[in-house]
Amino acid sequence: MIKSLGMMLAVLFVVNVHANTHLDAFNKRFSLVKNDSGEVAYIRMNRVGKFSLNPYIERVFSDIKAEIKRLQNKSSDIEDFLYELEQSSDKSPESQENILAIRDSLYNLKNINVENLFSSIKKKGVLKKFKDELKKALMLFDISVIASTEDPKYFFKQNITYQVVERAINFAKSRFDTVPVLNLVSFIMVKVHDLVLEQREFHQNMLLHYLQNVNEIKLGLTKKEADKVFSSIYEAKIALINIPESRSAANNWERYGLNKFYQMVRGANNRLRREQGTLDEVGNRINFAFFNAVEKGEKVVKNLIHRKHTFSSKMATAYNYDRPNKVKRFRTLLNLGQVGLGFLTLPNWLKSQVEKFIESYYVEQKLMEGALVAHFEMQGNYVMAKNIKDQMINPYLQ
Repeated sequence: MIKSLGMMLAVLFVVNVHANTHLDAFNKRFSLVKNDSGEVAYIRMNRVGKFSLNPYIERVFSDIKAEIKRLQNKSSDIEDFLYELEQSSDKSPESQENILAIRDSLYNLKNINVENLFSSIKKKGVLKKFKDELKKALMLFDISVIASTEDPKYFFKQNITYQVVERAINFAKSRFDTVPVLNLVSFIMVKVHDLVLEQREFHQNMLLHYLQNVNEIKLGLTKKEADKVFSSIYEAKIALINIPESRSAANNWERYGLNKFYQMVRGANNRLRREQGTLDEVGNRINFAFFNAVEKGEKVVKNLIHRKHTFSSKMATAYNYDRPNKVKRFRTLLNLGQVGLGFLTLPNWLKSQVEKFIESYYVEQKLMEGALVAHFEMQGNYVMAKNIKDQMINPYLQ
């Protein structure tokens, strides 16, 4: 039986915080930096993962070796994973094409000699050059800053790191004549760059949870400062080519972020109204982006902002209480499927199509889960917070 949503859906802001709100986690996560006038100018994250290529490279090769072992022992759950992809697809030729490529990619992993591959990559010095250049680029701005109340174009001006990746890939092309190796090196460089910068958006979504559920005064902000923090968070999402949107943010700095946030919350509330009937039971609303539910007999956390993937209209699942490792394992296989694509002989258009399909399953979804981690940390439930963080598949997150 579906539980009534009542007043929960009648308002845009849903405040569900216990009276004894824990702000210890907030103070451990964030620092407020004030200007000479005593106003909050920046918000920084206190826990920034030390930049290195090794954490991601080690994870990729460890995951490949573990999957090869599963395949050799016939204990892999790849077929279950592929079945789930099939069940959630729209059965279009493009979806089937994508799933078939992912199948081939995963089963081909057993043909990869991981040790020889890593050794040949290391000898060329390409990754070291990339690491050094990206490190220099990151030093030009403070990666720990997740909001700037004073500069409406603070993040828009920091897209220089993408140029580093482009130069590094061009350099790699001159050093490797084997396509699969070049594909892997390029994939690692793009992925490491994205994962390092993901720390910012993950923490920004954590901050949105606090801004929604805690009075700004308790966070050390004035109402005016909090409004500008909202604007800065959404300014960070503006694409480099979207100059008109950047101007719009600057011209409406005090309301820009709030307008975007309210728009998102309205969309989430409407989605919950429309889709509650697809669930066995609708539980409590966690925050603007998540709520507890029972789906197909399992207790889960659903994502109100993002769909399952490109070809699905259903809400993504952020966590499965009954199968705590499910989301993490699913994302691990998606990542391995993406890695393995570079070892297949595929036309570029198909490879690009499949990569976009894979990323539509988890890239945006996992970043929004920063708000879910903030919820559990604020409750003092650090076990659940760690469970969510671990399924991010990002070794740089602290």
